[in-house]
Amino acid sequence: MNIKLRISKYDHEGRGVSRNNNKVVFVPGAIEGELVDANIIEDKKNFSIAKINKILEPSSLRCIPKCPYFDVCGGCTFQHIDLTNEEIIKEESVKDIIKKYAKLDINPIFISSKEFYYRNKIELKIDNYNWGYYNTSSHDLISINECLIAKESINKIISNKDLFKIEKGSITIRSNYNDEIIIKIETPNNYKIDIDSLSKENKIIGIIVNNKLIYGEDNFIERVGGYLFKVNINSFFQINLDILDRIFKIIGGKNLGNIVDLYCGVGTLGIATKKNKLYGIEIIPEAIKDAIFNAKINKQHNNLYMLADSSKIKEIDEHIDTIIVDPPRSGLNKTTLNNIIYIKPDNIIYMSCNPITLARDLNVIKDNYSIESFYILNMFPRTKHIESLVFLKRSKNDR
Repeated sequence: MNIKLRISKYDHEGRGVSRNNNKVVFVPGAIEGELVDANIIEDKKNFSIAKINKILEPSSLRCIPKCPYFDVCGGCTFQHIDLTNEEIIKEESVKDIIKKYAKLDINPIFISSKEFYYRNKIELKIDNYNWGYYNTSSHDLISINECLIAKESINKIISNKDLFKIEKGSITIRSNYNDEIIIKIETPNNYKIDIDSLSKENKIIGIIVNNKLIYGEDNFIERVGGYLFKVNINSFFQINLDILDRIFKIIGGKNLGNIVDLYCGVGTLGIATKKNKLYGIEIIPEAIKDAIFNAKINKQHNNLYMLADSSKIKEIDEHIDTIIVDPPRSGLNKTTLNNIIYIKPDNIIYMSCNPITLARDLNVIKDNYSIESFYILNMFPRTKHIESLVFLKRSKNDR
């Protein structure tokens, strides 16, 4: 059934919001103020999701997407408006979330990024020898020849997909500062890869198939802001190096004393700081090995790394000035929050990819800490995702 919807605002995922029969309706791809003809494609108890059939009254902000797959691919959210307006929407969204869930008013500094060709890692699905992403509302594969948000060196691999004879599965492609490439493939079928031809046109460092290294190495060196990092194909590492370089400049501006870097991964954020001593804590063994290696190649001799969960922070027998946290989307667990409150560091640096869980955690610690600065980082342009970097200072009455 076709319905007409007037878009009143955006939700926190960048979708248009309207109402139909007193129920909230989310409309992906709609712009505030537009009148659209749409179909309800998902009807829940408290909300519905609609798909646009026709835009009856388009917004003056609407533009033609540069990506030919935008209307069907589930990767990007904002190619129907320009980057400036995307960033306005994202900033207002983060401010609203922090106000709603943490009862805090923030005055953020917004850090922009280049619009396209920034992403250094992508994963594509493979079906019937075609590569692509899933449709926004199904698991139907949208075959692509290029991904505009991926680095050009990654798109060059996509353009060489005829050199891969893979019927079904997935392929992860990772590229570093020097456009070197590591490829990881998962497939249940027999496969064939013309590695000789592929290597002639691309800087192939390694190829892994079904967790078995079949060519080269499974890691390479990444360089950001004068620092070097060993990065494994499975390692977590920020996908936008321009923004990561900006983060390094922000957090490296002052000496933070003795630091604990929780969820330290391969040591990225902690290594980029000025400090007296650093304790990195991480629960993934491979990441700790890489963090130790990365400290050595960056000639940092006062970095100590522990394979452990956050509770081990209590075993550090030394005054801690600063705690850095970069947790998963689920945010900090209760134990970690309690540990931070127990330790009472002078500073907390909280990096978050989920404003809702960030706001939830800020609501817990706001009685003891105040926000010194709040950065919104457009780490993922043209998508719904956003990164935040918050500097917190312990309140004087808690010292």
